[in-house]
Amino acid sequence: MAMGCRDTLRELLSFKTSVVFWLVPIAACPLPITYAWTEFYMPAACAYVIIIMAAYWMFEVVPLAVTALLPMILFPVMGIQPSSEVCLNYLKDNSVLLLGGLLVAIAVEKCNLHTRIALRILLLVGSELQWVMFGFMGATGLLSMWISNTAAAAMMTPIGQAVLDQLFREERRQQREEESDDECSPLIITDEDIENNHHVVSSPTLKNSYQSMLTADEPVIDFTVQPQDEALLSVDLETDSKPVGTEGETARQLKMRKAMLLCAAYAANIGGIATLPGTPTNIIVAEQVQIAFPDSPGIDFATWFFFGFPVSILCLLLAWSWLIIIFLGCSVWCRSEKNNGAQRVIRKAYSDLGNMTFAEKAVLFHFVLLVLLWFFRDLSFVKLENGRVAGWTYFFRKKYVTDSTPAVIVSFALFFFPSKPPRFLCCKKGSDRARPGPVPALLDWRSVHDKMPWNVLLLLGGGFALADGVGVSGLSTWLAEQFTRLEGVPGWAICVLVCVFIALFTEVASNTASASIFLPILAKMAEALCVNPYFLMVPAGIAASFAFMLPVATPPNAIVFGYGKLTVPDMAKAGLAMNISCLLVLLIFINTLGIPVYNVNSFPEWVPSWPVCNASNITVPNTTATAMITF
Repeated sequence: MAMGCRDTLRELLSFKTSVVFWLVPIAACPLPITYAWTEFYMPAACAYVIIIMAAYWMFEVVPLAVTALLPMILFPVMGIQPSSEVCLNYLKDNSVLLLGGLLVAIAVEKCNLHTRIALRILLLVGSELQWVMFGFMGATGLLSMWISNTAAAAMMTPIGQAVLDQLFREERRQQREEESDDECSPLIITDEDIENNHHVVSSPTLKNSYQSMLTADEPVIDFTVQPQDEALLSVDLETDSKPVGTEGETARQLKMRKAMLLCAAYAANIGGIATLPGTPTNIIVAEQVQIAFPDSPGIDFATWFFFGFPVSILCLLLAWSWLIIIFLGCSVWCRSEKNNGAQRVIRKAYSDLGNMTFAEKAVLFHFVLLVLLWFFRDLSFVKLENGRVAGWTYFFRKKYVTDSTPAVIVSFALFFFPSKPPRFLCCKKGSDRARPGPVPALLDWRSVHDKMPWNVLLLLGGGFALADGVGVSGLSTWLAEQFTRLEGVPGWAICVLVCVFIALFTEVASNTASASIFLPILAKMAEALCVNPYFLMVPAGIAASFAFMLPVATPPNAIVFGYGKLTVPDMAKAGLAMNISCLLVLLIFINTLGIPVYNVNSFPEWVPSWPVCNASNITVPNTTATAMITF
C-alpha cells in the first residue's frame, strides 16, 4: 500500500507543471466568485491574477515570459482594466533603458571587447591563486555591471577553468621533477609521457551548460566562442600535457575548482546590482517607484549607482574572502606560490587577441560616452538658482529627457558608425589597393536578432502591467488598510523582515518575478506605515539578487553547477553565509548611505498619504540608522 502511494506520488510529481497549471486557477477561483457582486470584486479579481502568476512563475509551468502575458488576457476578461491600457505597460521608459543597454552590450560582445577587458584585469593581479581569484571576481563583476549576469558568467567560467587546468599541469610537472631529484632514478618514459603534446582543455559547451536550467531572469546574450577566443579554451603546450580532469585531482585541487566556479556565479550576481541596467530587478525598482508615486523624483542611473556600487564592492570583497576561507583556508596567505603556468595561459590568450582593433576602440568610445551621459544627465545634488538641477538636460524641457534617451542615442549611433577606418579620399593609405566602399557598422540587425533577449522585455512588461493593475483595481488601497495594523513596528524591523523574506523567496523563484510580485505591495506598505518608499523598495530589489544557495536560483548559479564539480550542499553551505553577510551589508548601507542618497529617514511629500502621516506625526524617526546599527 505504501509503495503504491509512493509510486502514485512520484507519477504526480513528474507531471507537476500540468498539475499546477490546472490546480492553482481552480483552487483560487472562490476568491473572485465570493466577491463577485460586492465592492471588493476588483481587488479580489486582481489578487486572483497575482496568485496564478506567482504560482506559474515559481514552478515555471510555462516560460516566464509567457506567464508575463497573462495580464493582457485576464485583466480585460475579468473587467479589471481595458486591453488598450494593459498593453501600454509592456514597453515603458525603463524598458527602453534596458533595451538600449542590451544593444550596447551586444556591440561589446560582437567586437570581443569584453574578453580583452577581462584578460587584462587577470594579467594585472599577479599569479598567486588568491589574487587570481580576486582578479577573476573583479573582471566578472565589472562585466556584469554592463552586460547581463548570465553572459558575464558564461564568458568567465571557461576562462577560470582553463587557468586551473594549466595550474594543475604545472603542479604535476613540478611534483615529478621533485620526485626525480629525490630518488635519483633513471629516466623512465611512461605512457603518460608519450601523450600528445597538444591538448585541448575542453569546457562544457556553454549553451548546453546553462540553457537547460536557464530562466528568463536575466538577459541571455548568446555566447559563441570566437576564433580569437580559442586561446581561452585551448593551451598549446611544449611539454607533457596529460589532461587534468576530475579523475586524479587531489582534494585540494577539487576545492580550488569549486572556489573558482563559485567566484564566477557570485561575482555575476553581485556585480549586476551596481548599476541601474545591470540586472532587470533594478529596472523594476525604478519603474515601480514611478508607477506608485508619479510625483516622486524617481531613481535614475546616478542615484542608483551612488548607492548600489558601494554595496556591490563590499559584497564582492566579502564573497572573495569567504570563498578563500572555506575552500583554500587562511593558510593561503602564509604561502607565496607563484603559479607561472596560470599566468602563461592568460598571457597567451591575451596576446592572441592581437592589437586593439578599430571596432573595439569605437565601441569603447560609445560605451564611455553612454556612461558619462547617464552620470551627468541630472545632477540632483547640485541646485541652481532657478530651482532646476544641474546637468546637460538643463537645456531641454524639464523631465522630458530620461536615462532611456542617451541609451537610444548611443544605440542608434552603433548601427551607423563604421567598424573599420574609412578608406577614401584623404583617409586612404597609399599602400591600400582595395577599392573604396562602405564598411559594416559596429552593430547590425542580424546580431541583434540572434542575441537580443526579447523575453526579458516581455517579463518586465508583465511586472509593470501587474503593478498597474494593483493600483487600478483598488487592491493597493485594500492592502494599505491592512498594513496599518503594523504601525507600531519600527521601520528598520520591517526592512529586515522584507529583505530576508525576498532573499529566501528568490532562491526558489526567478529574481525578476520576485521583484515584480512584491515591489507593488511594498510600495503600498510604505505608504500605509508612513515609511519612505525607498527605505523598503530599494533594498528589496537588491535583495532579490542575493540568490547564492541553490543552482536554480539564478542563471549564473545554473551555469557553474552544470560543470559537474559542485554539489547542492557545496552551494548551500557557501551560499547561506553569503546571504547573511550580504543582507547585513545591505541593511547597514540603507540606514547610513541611504540617508544622503535617498533621504530615507524622512517621509517625502510626494507620497499621497503625506498629509495624513504629517498630521499624525508618525513618520520614521531620524534615529533609524542608529537603531539599526544598535540592533
